[in-house]
Amino acid sequence: MQYEEFKNGIKLSKLGLGAMRLPQAEPGLGKPIDLPKAQALIDTCMAQGVNYYDTAYIYHGGKSETVLGQALSRYPR
Repeated sequence: MQYEEFKNGIKLSKLGLGAMRLPQAEPGLGKPIDLPKAQALIDTCMAQGVNYYDTAYIYHGGKSETVLGQALSRYPR
């Protein structure tokens, strides 16, 4: 993984995961996020060194932030 180092010493991965496209349990807009698939996706990203995750309150009706937080809670900061 390639990282960009900032002045404060933080290294951020140049590749990130956009939580707007988390897997859904069924096709269509506004459908529930498939939690096991989302966890597997985030686990794969973490295993590859990704530490940049993009989310916003409008993604998945506000659920992407919660799902991302839960998925990342198993990893130390």
